[in-house]
Amino acid sequence: MNYCPRCGVVLAEDATRCPLCGSVGVSEKPTSADSGGLEYPGSPRFDASRDDPSSNDALSDDDRRRVAVELLSVAFGIAFAVTLLVDLFINRSLSWSLYAATAIVAAWLVGAMPLILYRHPWILFAVLGPSLVFLVFLMDVFDGRLGWFLWYGLPISLCFEISVVSVAALICTQRRKGLNVVALILCGSAFFCFGIETAVDLNQPHSLSYDWSVVVALALVPTAGILFYLHYRIVNRASLKKLFRL
Repeated sequence: MNYCPRCGVVLAEDATRCPLCGSVGVSEKPTSADSGGLEYPGSPRFDASRDDPSSNDALSDDDRRRVAVELLSVAFGIAFAVTLLVDLFINRSLSWSLYAATAIVAAWLVGAMPLILYRHPWILFAVLGPSLVFLVFLMDVFDGRLGWFLWYGLPISLCFEISVVSVAALICTQRRKGLNVVALILCGSAFFCFGIETAVDLNQPHSLSYDWSVVVALALVPTAGILFYLHYRIVNRASLKKLFRL
């Protein structure tokens, strides 16, 4: 009986190459794979991980983040360039594309910066906060006036950032994350809606009054309360798979 001199696989009588490891040549004596620890003299040990193609496909978390940032940069970069070129081709000048390009940059910042600065959350907020406000400011600069930014854009942007930072900080303090994360996001969204209506009403002739934001809060806050209850009273005591029989 013929054996592979490298990994000990039994070979066909007319085989000249091992179908498992690709080694050329045969041996009439078994290796450690068949002899319970007796290794054929001079034959190297077979390292399955060395010839396993799938072992080279595993990426570390840092590699995945780098790949994601690269893909986001390429995708948003193409969208940015195409937007400007289309506007130049059609209008022979930059007009509407300035607003779209600014929104694309903001989307890239929101998508890529958390991947780049995931280990430094406070640096992330320090970068994203001023950057997003500045991009909103640019949108008003393109109109040639700053009235909209000062009275609407700035307060709404600050309210949005306060909501995001507060929710993120509360999520980080949670020892076990689950439905409570969704509940905190819903509460943050309700707060943001109050901020929008406050900024709009303060710049209108009529007095400050909360209308639609109250309706939104009445829908989001009770839902958040149910999710908090499920998380802290039920889900913590039972697996989600067991609870919903997934």
